[in-house]
Amino acid sequence: MDIAIAGAGLIGRLLGWQLVREGHSVTVYEREPRDESTSSSYVAAAMLAPLSEYPDCDPAIWQMAQMSLGMWRAILKMLNVPHGFDGSIVVAHTQDASLMWKFRRTLERAQLDGVSELSADALADLEPELGDRFTTGLHLAGEGWLDNRVLLSALERECGQIVFESPVNPEQMPGDLNIDCRGKDAKDPDLRGVRGEVIRVYAPEVRLSRPVRLMHPKYQLYVSPRPENVYVIGATQIESAATSPMTVRSALELLSAAYTLHAGFAEAEILELNVGVRPAYPDNLPRVQWHNGVLRVNGLYRHGYLVAPAVVEAAMVEMKAECKYSLTANQ
Repeated sequence: MDIAIAGAGLIGRLLGWQLVREGHSVTVYEREPRDESTSSSYVAAAMLAPLSEYPDCDPAIWQMAQMSLGMWRAILKMLNVPHGFDGSIVVAHTQDASLMWKFRRTLERAQLDGVSELSADALADLEPELGDRFTTGLHLAGEGWLDNRVLLSALERECGQIVFESPVNPEQMPGDLNIDCRGKDAKDPDLRGVRGEVIRVYAPEVRLSRPVRLMHPKYQLYVSPRPENVYVIGATQIESAATSPMTVRSALELLSAAYTLHAGFAEAEILELNVGVRPAYPDNLPRVQWHNGVLRVNGLYRHGYLVAPAVVEAAMVEMKAECKYSLTANQ
């Protein structure tokens, strides 16, 4: 079957890869140039941290995240993408310690496994460079990260043909089956944009092997590791579809908070100041739905990498059901 996909973001590429593996011919149409670096899938920190997200996410997101974790392990191994699943660390400065314990109580009330309190020594055993600055913390077992840019490059080679600089109307694409994965660019009045800002740094004086969250009354700073001493720093979530450059306020807040986490960030080289706009529906849940004969897959909000495999699986189920119906109807 010839399948056309509009949008070469994470979902478009991951879905194309799955379809190619099942023997279909796939063409992906992307309106941006190949070297475009402002998409949310390219900018993202790509943390796989369901426990960290649990207090603020819908039960449906939690279920999809749990399903996706196991699927990611297989996907990343097949595509040879750098990743880690050694858990994540949560810390807080003394004045904000109550926020960390509130977070822990929320997870305990939900009777979730994998949460353990760390003494200073235990924290130093897991992340030696945090032991001098924090006397306690939490370890969230099984959480991790992936190198999103390596993943996107690997998927580009395996997801069929990507035709860049080709804006399309999904309803007029030439596929036997057409799929709309355009994210915030889709013509869906229910979608809104949610802006996220992240900083990518090269920090040779920092040695962190796990994602780390710093609890704060205004935001939760996160630091996600990458190979060769590169780190992605973020926290901001702004109800705006603006793609303008990062503000000075955001940059100062992120970098100042990172420095309080680890003094080695003071000498880090700033590689990028990035902005990404994530597509979200009013309930902040993804949708896989048919509209005018096109399968729309959208609305991953800030949970894109966390739930992407489960969303793709849901889309595959929808397509197989539609194809079965079409074959039956034509008999």
